[in-house]
Amino acid sequence: MRRVIPVLVVTLATGVWCAQQPRIEVRDLSVVKSAQFTLGDVATFSGVDTQTQARLAGVVLGTSPLPGLERIMTIEQIVTRLRQHGFRPEGFEIVAPAKIAVRREAHLFRAQQVVETAVQKLRETVLLGDDAQVVCETPPRDFSLPNSSVQVSAGEPRGLGAGLYLVPVQVMCEGAPPVTLNVRLRVSQWREVLVARRAIHTGEAINSDMVILQRIAFNSEDPELLTDPAEVVGKVARRPIAVGQPVKRPAIDEPALIRRGQNVKLLVQLDGAVIETSGVALQDGKAGARIRVQVTDTRKTLLATVADAETVTVDM
Repeated sequence: MRRVIPVLVVTLATGVWCAQQPRIEVRDLSVVKSAQFTLGDVATFSGVDTQTQARLAGVVLGTSPLPGLERIMTIEQIVTRLRQHGFRPEGFEIVAPAKIAVRREAHLFRAQQVVETAVQKLRETVLLGDDAQVVCETPPRDFSLPNSSVQVSAGEPRGLGAGLYLVPVQVMCEGAPPVTLNVRLRVSQWREVLVARRAIHTGEAINSDMVILQRIAFNSEDPELLTDPAEVVGKVARRPIAVGQPVKRPAIDEPALIRRGQNVKLLVQLDGAVIETSGVALQDGKAGARIRVQVTDTRKTLLATVADAETVTVDM
């Protein structure tokens, strides 16, 4: 169905109009490309010579809307612009719709191109390994530009710590001011580390069936991560370790050699002599730990150092 557009025919000339009268016919909708639009972008001319037509076409009507948006004009505004450019509107028949819409041409720019440029710059600058994982956790949104001729360039990355980098990316397009987007990237390095194959409870002795080597991406270097099963087998958990969780050095401890309530051999060093007696451990203790021990004969409590699974020493 054809759309019927109401138009205003304004004949400003005095006297009777004839076929040769100059005519300006304005469209109801015009799509423009530049930052400013002219009468030539929204209207056609008839009954004028080539020189006058060029002058009319060059009359600047205003600033174009942002890409993808519209601006509404009126015939009164066009008449005002004609006067400002030295024309007598009374000498033209101006035919225009009641609503004159001007729309800026828009091309959707995929922001993924910005992210890809930032990642490439980061890899070139920081010299990441081929298997390094780079992720943009908050990618920018797509946006509109006046045309498809776009140049994208990245500046120097700035490290934020913990595997985070900020890369400035500039998007330049003819007819629009440059746009700079700060792309935040997180870098993860792959490492083969020990993880818990099942949940490990506090105080539980760790055996080889409880851990497994697994390749995991980490945001930063962590010297506490363990990579050799021999480092944990035979140790005990100082805290709970969830299934699939990397096993770190602070989470494990040497096992206790002596248990609370155990009878122990007590070696007392006194004035260069060593006296041997018996005692009862009042605490668990690993090798080198100082624990409280009660002397069997005197019931006196001493602080002793764990020497082995049966012996503690006291230096008087």
